[in-house]
Amino acid sequence: MSALKSIDTLRFDGGVLCLDFINTISNRMKPEPYDYLPGFRELLQWYTRQEVFPSKVLHTLERLAKGYPQKAAVVFEKTIQLRELLLRLFTAVMAHKSPAAGDLQLFNTYLSDAYTNIEMTWRPSQQKGELLFNAPALEQVTWWLVKSAQELFTGTQLQQVRQCPACGWLFLDKSRNGSRRWCNMSSCGDIHKVTKYYQRNKKKQP
Repeated sequence: MSALKSIDTLRFDGGVLCLDFINTISNRMKPEPYDYLPGFRELLQWYTRQEVFPSKVLHTLERLAKGYPQKAAVVFEKTIQLRELLLRLFTAVMAHKSPAAGDLQLFNTYLSDAYTNIEMTWRPSQQKGELLFNAPALEQVTWWLVKSAQELFTGTQLQQVRQCPACGWLFLDKSRNGSRRWCNMSSCGDIHKVTKYYQRNKKKQP
C-alpha cells in the first residue's frame, strides 16, 4: 500500500455517501489509478470514517467477515461493481443523456435487494422517522450505498452533481452560483494552476 494513499488520508469531497464511494479511485483520468478499496476490510475502514454504522453494527460486520470470508468476498465484489455502475449512471446524467437501460435494470436489482431489508423507525429526539436496514448482514455495505444513490438520483440535488476535470471525482456543487469546478481547490485546483503556468512558460521559451 502506498505510504501516501490510504483510507486514513482519503478526502471526502463528494458531499454525499454514494459520491464519496465512487471517489475511492484516486484519479480516474489516469490509466492505472490507485484503488483505496482492495478488499472488504478496507471497505469497513472506509465506512468507519464515514460514521455510517454504530460501533455495535460495525463490530458485527467485522465478525461476520472473518467468519464467512468467501461470502465477504462475494459481497465486496458486488459492491465494487456497484461503484462503477453508479459512475455510469451519474456521468450519463451530467452529459444530459438517459442512463443505459441495462444500467437502470441492474441498479433496480440492487434497489430491490436493499429495500427488502429496510424499515422505518421513529427518532423521538428529532421528531421524525428514519429508514434503517433491519438485518445485521454483510450486504449492509452495499445497501447503504444504494439508499444514498437512490435518494440522490431521485432528489433535487441531482443537477448539482459535477465531475472534476483534473481527477474525475464526482461531487455536489453547492456553491451559490453553481460555478464550482474542482472537487477540491487546494488539490486539483492548485495542480491545474501549476500545470497552466508551466505550459505558458514553456511556450515562451525560444
